[in-house]
Amino acid sequence: MKEKDKDIAATNRLLEVIRGKRDFESLPVDSEPPQREEAKPERSPIHEKKTRDSFGLLSKKTLGLDIGSHSVKCVQLERRGAGAYRLLSVGAREIAPEGIDLEEDPKKMTVSAIKKAIEGINLKKTAIITAIGGVSTAIRQIELPFMTERELASAIKWEARNYIPFDINDVELDYQIINTSKVSNKLDIILVSVIKDFVRYHIELLREIPVEPQIIDVNPLALVNAVMFNEEIERDEFVVLMDIGDKNTTLSIYGEECQYFVRNIMISGNDFTDDIMRGNGLSYPDAERFKKGEDSVGLIETIKPSLDNLVREVRRSLTFYENQTKIKGFSTIILTGGSALLRGLDGYLSTELGLPVEIFNPFRKINVEQTSLLAPFGNDLSKLALAVGLAIRGE
Repeated sequence: MKEKDKDIAATNRLLEVIRGKRDFESLPVDSEPPQREEAKPERSPIHEKKTRDSFGLLSKKTLGLDIGSHSVKCVQLERRGAGAYRLLSVGAREIAPEGIDLEEDPKKMTVSAIKKAIEGINLKKTAIITAIGGVSTAIRQIELPFMTERELASAIKWEARNYIPFDINDVELDYQIINTSKVSNKLDIILVSVIKDFVRYHIELLREIPVEPQIIDVNPLALVNAVMFNEEIERDEFVVLMDIGDKNTTLSIYGEECQYFVRNIMISGNDFTDDIMRGNGLSYPDAERFKKGEDSVGLIETIKPSLDNLVREVRRSLTFYENQTKIKGFSTIILTGGSALLRGLDGYLSTELGLPVEIFNPFRKINVEQTSLLAPFGNDLSKLALAVGLAIRGE
């Protein structure tokens, strides 16, 4: 296959973002605004998220590959029937080990970390699923007037201009209808955009391994997949998912009967480390060890400048959501990411935001026969949440 064809094929697989097949086949986006056409018979509404059809992956084995800014994590699962998985392998590797400057050659170091993370994992007949996240992506749930399939395929690019924070010519777009009704004359749609340059960079990284991903997802939706699979969420509940990563915190709000919401907050684990370096006069490696140590007395007080900024932004987001949707009463906050287990963080967030806080265990409903696979992570399993969410992508 020619390089250009590979690019096209990879891009076409990008952003198969919601579990299940599309309600209808995608059509090319017209270069001119859409013209109204005679309405066709309405198709049946899409079923609720948990009952959507699978992607029909060729293999029963899947590898979720989480390529972060600080580390690479991967989880290999084997499907053992509907909604049942067995853990086969786990791998993790820091991109910039202690004492190495990531700025020297980030691409080369990331490729090296991916190779080491998947080293020893048998990838034969395994579908590889990866994702893109952070400020390069934007996800919106939008409402449009009811239109036919062909009309929507032509209109989506023009409608998206009103909802995404990027130049429409700089992004890859995809969408999924989640509800349709002629009675209300409305379509509810999840719209996803990813900056093209980030897509190209991601594909280049994978080519150097080399691995060929079957699906390229977006981080927030993969994390929601993991939560939906492992948690019992009542139909009238909606949860707040906080993924506190190295460079940013992703805030997602999810519920069966509420509007889906995602926001990237540029306060993260790196900011906590900077607070520790300044407050305690420590080097970066020592600050990282202090941040993650079980005996880190006074950690919350030390990182309070950044932590208070994070709480303020989360509170603003929740208030905005309530004002926009008129929905009140979040049920819980679920923490994931590398900073989820910081000593005292869950209690502090619970007190400040007035909600129960749970540290997420992405293996709660996965059959773990070899407990030694997870032993290196101790209680810090939440950092594997994205990799698990990707690995169950075919469910």
